[in-house]
Amino acid sequence: MKKLLTGLTLAGTLLFSVQPYHVLAEAPPFVQYGQTGLHVSQLAQYDSRAGEGGTEILAYDAASQKAFVTNGAEAGLDILSFAVLTSGEFRQIESIRRIHVADFGLEQVEDITSVASHPSEDLIALAVVSNPKTDPGYIVFLTKSGDYLTHVQVGALPDMVTFSPDGTKALVANEGEPNDDYSVDPEGSVSIIDLTAGVAAESSLNVNTLLFDEKLFDENVRVSSKGSVEQQIEPEYIVVSEDSSTAYVALQENNAVAIIDLQAEKVTAVKGLGEKDHSIPGNELDGKEDGEINIENLPLLGWRMPDAIDTFSVNGQTYIVTPNEGDARDYDAYSEEVKIGEILDQIELNAEHYQGYSQEELDELVEAGLLESMEDTLVTAENGKNDQGIYEALYSFGGRSFSIFNADTMELVYDSGAEFEQIMAEAMPEHFNTTNDKLQFDGRSDAKGPEPETVVTGQIGDSIYAFTALERFGAIMVYDVTDPEASEFVTMISSRDFTVDVGGDVSPEGLVFIDAADSPTGYPLLSATHEISGTVAVYEIQEQLGEPTPIPDVDQEHEAYSYIMELLEREVIDAGEFRPAATLTREDLVVMVSRGLGLEPSDQSGTFTDVHGENASLIQAAYEAGIVNGTADHLFAPEEFITREQMAVIFTRAFHYINEETVETSEVEFMDDEQISGYAKAAAQYAVDLGWMKATEEEFQPKANSSRAEAAEMISLFLNDL
Repeated sequence: MKKLLTGLTLAGTLLFSVQPYHVLAEAPPFVQYGQTGLHVSQLAQYDSRAGEGGTEILAYDAASQKAFVTNGAEAGLDILSFAVLTSGEFRQIESIRRIHVADFGLEQVEDITSVASHPSEDLIALAVVSNPKTDPGYIVFLTKSGDYLTHVQVGALPDMVTFSPDGTKALVANEGEPNDDYSVDPEGSVSIIDLTAGVAAESSLNVNTLLFDEKLFDENVRVSSKGSVEQQIEPEYIVVSEDSSTAYVALQENNAVAIIDLQAEKVTAVKGLGEKDHSIPGNELDGKEDGEINIENLPLLGWRMPDAIDTFSVNGQTYIVTPNEGDARDYDAYSEEVKIGEILDQIELNAEHYQGYSQEELDELVEAGLLESMEDTLVTAENGKNDQGIYEALYSFGGRSFSIFNADTMELVYDSGAEFEQIMAEAMPEHFNTTNDKLQFDGRSDAKGPEPETVVTGQIGDSIYAFTALERFGAIMVYDVTDPEASEFVTMISSRDFTVDVGGDVSPEGLVFIDAADSPTGYPLLSATHEISGTVAVYEIQEQLGEPTPIPDVDQEHEAYSYIMELLEREVIDAGEFRPAATLTREDLVVMVSRGLGLEPSDQSGTFTDVHGENASLIQAAYEAGIVNGTADHLFAPEEFITREQMAVIFTRAFHYINEETVETSEVEFMDDEQISGYAKAAAQYAVDLGWMKATEEEFQPKANSSRAEAAEMISLFLNDL
């Protein structure tokens, strides 16, 4: 945690921030944690309305400001316009066209897995999987308006397509997965499509498909599974160097990266990424699903197994960034996954495989029941055995981190170690290691944890940042990698709604960084496709120069600025985004009033089951003081918008609680008096007569809601009256 102390121990760095919204749309809840140099806000959301699989991979075209999004649920492609985006204004984006794979006239095709946008031509490429997936697939070329041009056949299960930066080649990662009964297992390959002659309707294109020669593998490449070596190779993702001379291919199940010379069009090397020793301090993890947060050293060796990799350059040196997700071979006819409890009688751990333990220490841990406490932890059955079939080491899937490698030597330069889980534990402990389709505390600790899915890099100002998506937890970790060996955590963002199992933007699958020069707003953007919710989130990123603004989304010209700053000074609110335009909720108001009054509960267990953390304590204190009531069945309904008459009642009850006296008021006449509920009539009179609330043209508007900015003024006036 040595690198986290500055960014993570500041008060108020956990920011639940619904951004300012367009009159026709409201943003999902937004979290930014550890704000230390970047101000991030959610600018837009696209909802495919297809649910799970509705958005998977996105490509962006700077010239037309269009985004192309694969829709697995509909077996199609959605085209969006980012040209409508305006800095600081949230909006919902609609699709301008949806194309289905059935429209291409291809027989026995099943799905679109990937899309790429040509850097200069009116051309996009789609990776199309055949049915069955073990048959050769296709790359389909369309215009950026979505009109069909031509297609070519490539290897089995094309899982990713990209263009070289110079636009002369399209490259395809043909994963070549087996079918479920393992009766057919194609060889993995990479196809290179020559585009130098251009792509026109019905044009014929040259395709060169490369296979992988075992002679090029180093000793760290993982090929000890079912099938031939060639069948075990499963290309997952391709990134191409800026000069278009070299391609780097992630071989996920093989825990390796292949290097391709694009001038000669041949594979030159396949380098293993090594394992991560979780017995070493700095590489801790929570490897047990036991209902607790316990990030500790354990006798596990994690295969990094990255999915979507990226590259960046510093001072002429290229680096490869890997999100260490992990992926097992798991089919009906064969699975390498096994729980430790299923092989207990076959384990005799040998300290020679671990840097963090002596044999005596290992034996003591085993004798004390460590392995029994990890009985549900998933490991691979393929690795760690000696010649007698005894497991001397336990290999888990993924590294729960991101890594940086020197692209020339493939030497490890940096690994984020245990920081992802440590940050989650500090930022949102009640949702630690939750999964993506269910809010389940500690639910993923025994299997890949937050599961880093993809990473993308981008430059903002003078700094280079790596953005790593956590598929299961539903967040994006941002690190400054300008000095690769000394990379540092900057912030964590999420637009997942953590009040329901699936709400907001859930399970980030693909990331695209849009440079300020290519952005419709003039600021850098980060777009994230979310597989489980079927949504795309677009975030705007601005650098914070000098000291961070305590309230970054309210400038001095804002009419509520002085009131908001007074609440900050009183510690009624924390530093960070205030979201002034968001509609006030029951939780918002009661938490601020309770803080302003300095209330503390006597019953720490709490009455309400639908509020959590510090807010639960503050709401409980207000309930005990008689200031607020709940609903039936011990519910508080924290996200429900609060009406003006309900606000008046809370203010009045709070005033009476502190002053222990009845307030003399004059008779206030409202033109809409008949609309005020009986229980709230006197309170409405108090609130207006004492100046806490205003009546507009003699109307109280009892059923109306208020913005958080309007509430700041009322709360400030109310507290000053005390």
